[in-house]
Amino acid sequence: MADYAAMNEVRSIALGDNTVHLVQRGGERLLVDTGPDYAGAWEALGEGLAGRTPDVVVATHGHHDHAGLGQRWQEAGVPVLIGEADAPLSARPLMESSAETGALLAWAVGTGAPPETLVEVRDRLEARRHAARLAAESEAYPGGSDRWPTGLRYPPFEASEFVEGDARVAGVEVLAAPGHTPGNLVLAVPDEGWLFSGDQLLPRIDPLPAIQFVAEGDGLARFPSLPRFVSSMGRLAGRRYERCFPGHGEPFDDVQGAFAAVLARLERRSERTLEALRAQGPARVYELCQRLYPRATERRFWQTASSVQGQLDLLEERGQAVPREGLWEAR
Repeated sequence: MADYAAMNEVRSIALGDNTVHLVQRGGERLLVDTGPDYAGAWEALGEGLAGRTPDVVVATHGHHDHAGLGQRWQEAGVPVLIGEADAPLSARPLMESSAETGALLAWAVGTGAPPETLVEVRDRLEARRHAARLAAESEAYPGGSDRWPTGLRYPPFEASEFVEGDARVAGVEVLAAPGHTPGNLVLAVPDEGWLFSGDQLLPRIDPLPAIQFVAEGDGLARFPSLPRFVSSMGRLAGRRYERCFPGHGEPFDDVQGAFAAVLARLERRSERTLEALRAQGPARVYELCQRLYPRATERRFWQTASSVQGQLDLLEERGQAVPREGLWEAR
């Protein structure tokens, strides 16, 4: 009979739209992501683990669906690790700081969006801020979700330990992969060819670059999400993994093909953005959104403008575009 303590295996557990993975390496167990905190999630996770309590939990990033049960794990005596740059995401509600809300609104104003769009932006930011506060403080679960049985709670917690750079935890590599969030992590077991990608690599969608701010000096600076995401993707693509265990959906093979496809899609979007600047001249972000995605700009300004801003950041890093007094122009 095989000695389970000496086995290397992965147990994947679906929790609504999320998937967490218990990695067994010899006699140590590591859980990738805490799981989202919806009504019944903790009990479902316990059933999926079947008594195999992890020795440590590593959250790939600080978003509510990947770190929402962090406090519960700590209360159960299991340490929870998170990337150091994502500490603010788990330690306090989203946009609790008025400076953060102000920075997001200032960015929206700087895109050149019209007044009616900015009114919607203000309303949306306030709604997100209110929802984050409720998720952090309310004992009841918010209703209405097509991704989980209920809405999600996210009680704040201080990580048991922060991961800065690359590390090794419970026999598993933990790799810094900033981009999706400033402190985003992925995990890997190279000798098995396993990659635990969180939201870095997903089977059907590409995570959009977000407008994010990080502390810099006495203020806040916008984090270049897409350039860091692409850099992390390129680094991981060079490591040759055989099987990916994502944070959403089923595990899949042809990991190298998935990397190549994501990078190719991002490259096409950036080329299209550069072509629009060259063909029609300099533009603010909002005007460029209208050139590239006119219908989406009217319906989903924030997502569209975030995507275009990410493409411009990537072009700027490559020396192909430059901002001048709010206008972006090709070089």
